[in-house]
Amino acid sequence: MTEAWKLDQYHYVIYTESKDVMNRIKRYYDDFHLMATYEKDGKVIALQYKLPIARKRVAQRLARI
Repeated sequence: MTEAWKLDQYHYVIYTESKDVMNRIKRYYDDFHLMATYEKDGKVIALQYKLPIARKRVAQRLARI
């Protein structure tokens, strides 16, 4: 599951449980900043990133994957 929403006037947030999306963000998007890490039994189950409003379209596209 991956979701994207507007945080404020200048930022979007993307929350993802998909390892594929996590790897894409890590590989291609340097301007996505990690906000939170969600763990269960010591394993990462989800990540939440903050990104500039200019990347809105990318966030929405990643949310559909």
